[in-house]
Amino acid sequence: MDLHAALEQYFHYPQFRPGQEVAVRHVLQQRDALVVMPTGAGKSLIYQLSALLMDGTAVVFSPLIALMKDQVDGMNKRGIPATFINSSLSNDEQNIRQRGMVQGKYKLVLIAPERLRSPNFKAALASMQISMLVLDEAHCLSQWGHDFRPDYLNIAALRPQLKPNVTLALTATATPRTQISIVDQLGMPEAQRFINGFNRSNLYFEVLRASSNGEKLAAIRDYLNERKSEGGIIYTGTRANAEEVAAFVRDSCGIKAQHYHGAMDAQARAQVQDLFIAGDLPIVVATNAFGMGIDRPDVRFVLHHTMPGSLEAYYQEAGRAGRDGLPARATLLQSAQDIVLHEHFIKNDAPSGDELRRIHAMLQTDLPPTDSEVAQRLKLSETKARVSVGLLSTVKGALDDGTLAQIIQQMEQRREHKRSLLRVMIQYAQTDECRRAKILEYFGDSDGATDTPDAPQCCDNCDEIASLKQPTEMRPAETRTERAALIVMDTITLIAQRNSGVGKGKLALILKGSQSEDVKHFTQNRNFGKFNELPTKEIESLISQLLNAGYLKQAGDERPVLQLTQRGDIVLKARAAVNVKLRSVGATAPTPRPRSEGNTVEATRKLLEAGKSLEAIAAERQLAMSTIYAHCATLIGDG
Repeated sequence: MDLHAALEQYFHYPQFRPGQEVAVRHVLQQRDALVVMPTGAGKSLIYQLSALLMDGTAVVFSPLIALMKDQVDGMNKRGIPATFINSSLSNDEQNIRQRGMVQGKYKLVLIAPERLRSPNFKAALASMQISMLVLDEAHCLSQWGHDFRPDYLNIAALRPQLKPNVTLALTATATPRTQISIVDQLGMPEAQRFINGFNRSNLYFEVLRASSNGEKLAAIRDYLNERKSEGGIIYTGTRANAEEVAAFVRDSCGIKAQHYHGAMDAQARAQVQDLFIAGDLPIVVATNAFGMGIDRPDVRFVLHHTMPGSLEAYYQEAGRAGRDGLPARATLLQSAQDIVLHEHFIKNDAPSGDELRRIHAMLQTDLPPTDSEVAQRLKLSETKARVSVGLLSTVKGALDDGTLAQIIQQMEQRREHKRSLLRVMIQYAQTDECRRAKILEYFGDSDGATDTPDAPQCCDNCDEIASLKQPTEMRPAETRTERAALIVMDTITLIAQRNSGVGKGKLALILKGSQSEDVKHFTQNRNFGKFNELPTKEIESLISQLLNAGYLKQAGDERPVLQLTQRGDIVLKARAAVNVKLRSVGATAPTPRPRSEGNTVEATRKLLEAGKSLEAIAAERQLAMSTIYAHCATLIGDG
């Protein structure tokens, strides 16, 4: 059948999207390929159409168990014989479908990679006529990807035995390093790489700074007030945040919203997903459990309440906005609290040696538990359980000390890699440069495949740069308050010239002229003690005003320091006036409330100093982990 005729008959599309046709023709020539296209670019059509035009059955490995049924139902409606096999089916139903797969009843079979833990299933695959081996979400194969799943390594190991006519790997997010890792793991270095459409020119990128959860909620309220009729997704870092923000959107913003996270039962998740896709639910507030495969084209915004742990994860989630090609926004709320949260996740995502031994023992039984069952029994996170089970599933027999040490070392390497991914994400959030260019540079290729960062509306930084280039009348700073703002900026510049930096709390102490041991080496700074008559809280308020107005920014990860933005640099050089408020020197300032045992942040600090973990503090004080993270962020901000 002619390629375009098949496209019209089965999919009712008049033409291919960019990058699809060349990839399909390449696959039909039985040549291996890696396809990297952003969310919504139509990757699934490449293997679905190719499978229809090839003899045999296409075996598609995908981690999207919750979405397999929807994908298969869609193919069956188009007249494509397809099925799926995963743990959501009964054993009898799995066996029925497996027999049908071997008998060649289907053109496509979607399989969860965990199935390869079964020798019986691997034997069934070996007896089939496989037209094509497909790895969807192929970044899961690479330890350098943001969502590494060790079960994908079993696919790579089995590939030489299956001898498929062609292997196709697809992903929406893969850096050049991850791309190389994918083709190396699959043993197909000659595979053609199709990198297409990373520049989503209809998306506008922006970052809004919020130093606390209260400021984030206020920012969300203001954001949604401008978009009451628009559909969107709000991503959070924890399940508790998802529930809290969804309630806030309903109660304080008056907008219909539901939360979505992995702890909900399958029926509840499916209901939220179906309502959102149908357009009956304008806003979903979710963890990263929501999104892969979500096919709603008119999502006008994706707002991140919590900064993701990697730029790959961020761009994949942000890319769910504007799939119809119309203008949409990708907005990130950024705070030091997010960095604390991810450091906690990284620190706690690897199991101990004792936990690894217990998981290994569980896997040696006749009916080994699933990842979810392991997580439930040992009270582990899903990610920790999944990675542990995947790495241990290759260990045959006893788990000796040497093998255990190797696995622990792998876990530590994974932690360090996650920290490097987090640093890149922080750099994106804190940059003064074009955010679109940063994204394309990160996902670009050395052979020049990177798209140019052209867009009708690009990002907040480009807007800022454009406004600064416009001729504006700058009034010289005249009042004491206006000069005080310049003194703050000048002090930051002087400190930076010495290749160092300070946070908001320490800068306030320097300007106050504190005799604290922490700031004694700043006494030679010409602005040391310039604000000695002002209360420290008033100085901190001035600094915060300059941060919120975009003259300053916080840069760095664990201990962020203050820096001038481009706007701040221009204003300082022009000695221009800025609009800030400062209590007059003669006014009587209220006495700051000292921290006491009753102060909740202070209570957390004392427990931290006593050597207690964040989990122990949350349990002892009967507070949510998100509250403890907020306390830590406050303490970091105070130096």
